[in-house]
Amino acid sequence: MSRETRSVLWIDPHLEYRSPSMQHLLHALPQLRAAGWKVEAWCVRSDALREDVAHTFLPAPKWLGPFELFYFTLVVNLYGLWRIVTGRPITAAVVHASSGTYFGANLISVHFVNAVWTAKQCELGIHSFKQFASLCFSLCGAVIERLTWWSPSVKKILAVSESIAEEVRRRSPKHRVIEVLPNSYDETRFHPGVRDLYRDAMRRQLGFGPEHFVFLFVSQGHHQRKGFSLAVEALARLRVEGRRNLRFLVVGGSPATVDALRARLERDAPDWAEWISLAGMQPEVEKYYAAADAFLFPSYFEAFSLAEIEAAACGLPLLLTPHHGSEMTLNAGVPGIFLSFDPHDMSLQIAAFLEKETPPPSRGAGCGVTRLEYASRLLELYEEFIGADQ
Repeated sequence: MSRETRSVLWIDPHLEYRSPSMQHLLHALPQLRAAGWKVEAWCVRSDALREDVAHTFLPAPKWLGPFELFYFTLVVNLYGLWRIVTGRPITAAVVHASSGTYFGANLISVHFVNAVWTAKQCELGIHSFKQFASLCFSLCGAVIERLTWWSPSVKKILAVSESIAEEVRRRSPKHRVIEVLPNSYDETRFHPGVRDLYRDAMRRQLGFGPEHFVFLFVSQGHHQRKGFSLAVEALARLRVEGRRNLRFLVVGGSPATVDALRARLERDAPDWAEWISLAGMQPEVEKYYAAADAFLFPSYFEAFSLAEIEAAACGLPLLLTPHHGSEMTLNAGVPGIFLSFDPHDMSLQIAAFLEKETPPPSRGAGCGVTRLEYASRLLELYEEFIGADQ
């Protein structure tokens, strides 16, 4: 059976706008369709039901929880094999899968490297059963992602940042073609103008006065990996030293996650309610960027954080640890500083930052690309596959 020209199959369990990896593809759908591309998806859940996308939903029990990704990897590969055995092979010109899912893909997107996070977990130490379980999951993920990178079907790997591309090169065949396709952001929502639109009203709503310097932290979850405790300890040290005007605005997290953060703060920073605001998940996060004075994100490991791109696009200076992807912002024209992973040294660096005049808002998001730019690059990549097969 011949392949269909200008057709792509997306493979990921969660084809959803809330997915940090899949939302960029979903926003590219209008440009793909306008260029004559047909899109098919193998997934568990999808936000593209009303779009012109042919779906194959693979059943997954709701009780799987964190095991769902491993389950999907097993089921989707069995489904692909079954299609071949029954004489219904894939006809899409491009089979585009997220890393660690389908071994028969010819294009893979890498938004995380479990091998790197596993090493970092071991470095930080395992102090609870939950952390041990997380390490086991990461080890399994590292094995699966390595198998997909070494699959003979793969023609190209798309890494989300330069440093992630280097990690993949060190762990994949030497002949493997690896390119960088950065995360995209919505330039209609995230731009320096949001400060003029929302800043004063949001600061009043959140209880911040003109004397307060507000650091912002944004994360849907994984607060341990993203350095939440490091930020709290560093800022608490500064408050003890007399900087009582500092405020820490924390956006993101499910109600259960926010409850867990609150319990941790009660233990580690008893006066937290005086200077930390836990906002939870917010549909208009750009308003919170507008209310802040700087973005504080001392993460242990990222690939290319979307929150960092959005903060930079809104004109905030970035205070980041040197994690993967940070080279795509701070080394690409965005004002800010690199932080130590030691809370004491971090507090000194933040103090030095506060002593300087606040830099003017940046006019871009470093190496982050707009949605239109992302869609254009994605189309170029897909067209290259067609040209290579002809």
